[in-house]
Amino acid sequence: MNKSAAPLDHRKLGRELELFTLDATIGKGLALWLPNGTVIRDELERLAKELEFKAGYARVATPHLARADLYRQSGHLPFYAADMYPFMEVLEEPDAEAGPVKDEYVLRPMNCPHHHRVFAALPRSYRDLPLRLAEYGQVYRWERSGALSGLARVRGMCMNDGHIYCTPQQLEAEIDAVLDMYEHIYSLLGIERYRLRLSCRDPDDARQKYVDDPDAWRHAEDLLRRVLERRGQSFDDGVGHAAFYGPKIDIQVQAPNGAEETLSTVQVDFAQPARLGLRYVAASGALETPFCIHRAPFSTHERLVAHLLELYGGALPLWLAPAQVLVVPVSMATADYAAGVVTRLRAKFVRAELGEASATVGKNVRAAALRKIPLTLVVGAREQAEGRVAVRQRGDARRSQPTLEDFEARLLRALECRAPRLAPE
Repeated sequence: MNKSAAPLDHRKLGRELELFTLDATIGKGLALWLPNGTVIRDELERLAKELEFKAGYARVATPHLARADLYRQSGHLPFYAADMYPFMEVLEEPDAEAGPVKDEYVLRPMNCPHHHRVFAALPRSYRDLPLRLAEYGQVYRWERSGALSGLARVRGMCMNDGHIYCTPQQLEAEIDAVLDMYEHIYSLLGIERYRLRLSCRDPDDARQKYVDDPDAWRHAEDLLRRVLERRGQSFDDGVGHAAFYGPKIDIQVQAPNGAEETLSTVQVDFAQPARLGLRYVAASGALETPFCIHRAPFSTHERLVAHLLELYGGALPLWLAPAQVLVVPVSMATADYAAGVVTRLRAKFVRAELGEASATVGKNVRAAALRKIPLTLVVGAREQAEGRVAVRQRGDARRSQPTLEDFEARLLRALECRAPRLAPE
């Protein structure tokens, strides 16, 4: 990274703001989220859960590992073997006649095979479709040491994963809905610099890294191209960037230093459902294989937080900031009033903290600036007597002295709609 971009490096910001750490004792590429960083994770996950609930998703929870045979059946092996942690050989409890049985387990590099088994757990009818499953699932990938980069590229990551099982007739509408969700999320997060890439297979790839079904590939690629053209969205062709099981639309974001990376994807999968024997009863009574749409609008916690930190230089929007309000007493005489303000705001789930009563106002205000806290409330004898707070908003020279009730109401409205800043009076 060049020197001009260094102040925006999420690794530096992560240390300064006490968000995460990478500890050699734990292992390379395995982040430890500190309390401040965990707040950001939780807020992003809360937003995802709300949007998914409104969009008709059902949440599931699945284990971090599985038998290696699951990945053989899904087709990930051998396509993905180089990116997986080494297999774990285990001995299951001995059988009375055959003796111990050897088996192999792996840390999962993706969640989709687990979700496919959730689909297979119950009889499914066309009336159940589309079935939308979602999970913040932990996955593990054996990234090479030289490729690791803070949170942007790690070996352990928590992915905002979802899988939509649908009929062929439902595919386009479901892809449309996913892309609409992406646009809404990016607007909320303030992500404006991105482009769409239609990632297709390279038919001349000698490595044979794709499922061999040319007709299915053409159909799926044409479908995604048709959706993008109908929506009037510009996109670039990305030959050779498809998943092994189907084409995808990648959202390519640009960091402040000019680097580009994939943040979100929507993928059409015509291979795994058949490989794993997924079926539903069609209106005709026949058993049919569903299509699967893989989608991850929030990417992983790790990559998304890295991008947001660099996008905002660590000064995150009000709703996403680890500490939202710092209440600063002018003196020990107003310390109790300041503490009461903190208690009142925290009772409404505002992340409010109390400044040091023994420190000067200037020192507290500088501490808030260093920590990039969006709002600082200064309370002195006058504010205490009149039930007011003196409001300083990050990056705004204007000051106001609303009543505590008015300030609280404005703040709660801003947080409810996830506004980036507190609206002026």
